[in-house]
Amino acid sequence: MKLIESLGYHKGVYSPLMQQLLQNDSSLNPFHNGLVSIPAATRAASKRAASFDQSKRNTLVNLLHKQYKHLDPDAKTCTQIDALLAPNAVTITTGHQLNIFTGPLYFWYKILDVINLAARIQDADNKHQYVPVFWMASEDHDFEEINHFFLGEQKIRWEATASGAVGRMSTTGLETVLKTLTPYCTGTDQGKELLALFSECYLQEDTLANATRRLVHQLFGAHGIVVIDGDDTALKSLFAPVLQAEVSKNITQTAVHKTNNSLKKSIKGFKPQVNPRAINVFYLFDNKRLRITKDEEDFGTTENPDAWTLQSLCEEIQKYPERFSPNALMRPLYQECVLPNIAYVGGGGELAYWLQLKTAFEAFDIPYPLLQHRNTVLLMSKKQVKKCNKLHLPIADLFLPTAAFINKRVRQISDIDIDFSSQRELLKDNFKAFYHLASLTDKSFLGAVEAQEKKQLKGLDKLENRLLKAQRKKLQDEVVRATDIRNDLFPNDRLQERTAHFSAFVLDAGLANFTNELKATLSNASNGLAIIQI
Repeated sequence: MKLIESLGYHKGVYSPLMQQLLQNDSSLNPFHNGLVSIPAATRAASKRAASFDQSKRNTLVNLLHKQYKHLDPDAKTCTQIDALLAPNAVTITTGHQLNIFTGPLYFWYKILDVINLAARIQDADNKHQYVPVFWMASEDHDFEEINHFFLGEQKIRWEATASGAVGRMSTTGLETVLKTLTPYCTGTDQGKELLALFSECYLQEDTLANATRRLVHQLFGAHGIVVIDGDDTALKSLFAPVLQAEVSKNITQTAVHKTNNSLKKSIKGFKPQVNPRAINVFYLFDNKRLRITKDEEDFGTTENPDAWTLQSLCEEIQKYPERFSPNALMRPLYQECVLPNIAYVGGGGELAYWLQLKTAFEAFDIPYPLLQHRNTVLLMSKKQVKKCNKLHLPIADLFLPTAAFINKRVRQISDIDIDFSSQRELLKDNFKAFYHLASLTDKSFLGAVEAQEKKQLKGLDKLENRLLKAQRKKLQDEVVRATDIRNDLFPNDRLQERTAHFSAFVLDAGLANFTNELKATLSNASNGLAIIQI
């Protein structure tokens, strides 16, 4: 496995907002505390370590040992957990949904990036301890997003009835997924290893949260990752004052609306990733996750509109914090409240809503972390790389939208120049004389000149498109060869990392080799889009 190319923040992959953020556009400075760098991380570590009191550390370490007990963790994992007791220890965190059998590949890239980032900062700073953390989104309730993964074009799906927090779901029924997976993995030692991994994690654990913890531990535990489940009474007790403030004063909605308005003024075309509600808290009851609502002075849920007064609701939060769950907007606040965290590693969608939250963090007096965009990765076989080289096909072009990719390819291989830019410039130069003449007469003639120029420019556009279409037809065989490569690498015209499953790559390499080599290769990649030959 080797890094072929780093393409930075490619426009075909990163949204305009993310490009602005990752290139340190000063217009976004009011909405975050900076991106990760060694100096910024060491400063943040000093500040966060000093502000995170020892009682919180004790609570955190005790519950982590409790959550890991069913795994019989090795000495390294116990050492990583116990490190958090030290007053100089901080965390670097990523998080994800509980996709069965990891789901798409970017699940891996997130975790390996946070492991590599913690190690890189640790090498540069011996004054603090940096612990990489994976936060399980166990309280998410969108089962349809996590109940499947793809093997090639085959969708492997867990058929189950789900409601409430997915981490609490029973793993009953996942043996049918194993049966579906088995035909793809028989006949090789690597395939048997995958089946054993699935069986150990999902058939020997009782809940999806426990199964996911075991899976992440088995895959990445040797590299120092610590897995945490926020659906925990002890942790939520630490967060209870924030929940009480939220239901009492609608702090998140007020703060995020203010930030959204500022973002709309600063960023052209900005659209909020997440919109706040009046109360951004759910109630976990009877295996359901119910939104809390307010009607005049009384509070309730979507199924029981007259459950509490404000006083009784605050008392319920204090007495039974495990019954309350922050929504997507408040989850980052919860995470940063209970961890000595200095940085969050996430994808573009995640970082977009983190930008909406800085004012809310300030309103709740919770430290806001540094941000780091995870690596985007394209894995290519030697055969695919060889084909690209043979066709003189730049890998960067593969990330263009389909139509733009085909048109650019036709222009590249055509023996006819299909770029009419020089003709357009010549036409514009010729019309300058008409504009001068129009300035000496009246406005009606000026309008006629403008209309004629637009008409002729539009005519050139049509001629160029006709020529492009004709050449596309003439060069169809060459275009098909290029698009076949692209289709292999972008299933269903989506980024490989959002659909492809790790099993497609480990059946040859083996699980340990794939993990170790991918980690090592990503550690050498610069931030942005990495092209890796496997």
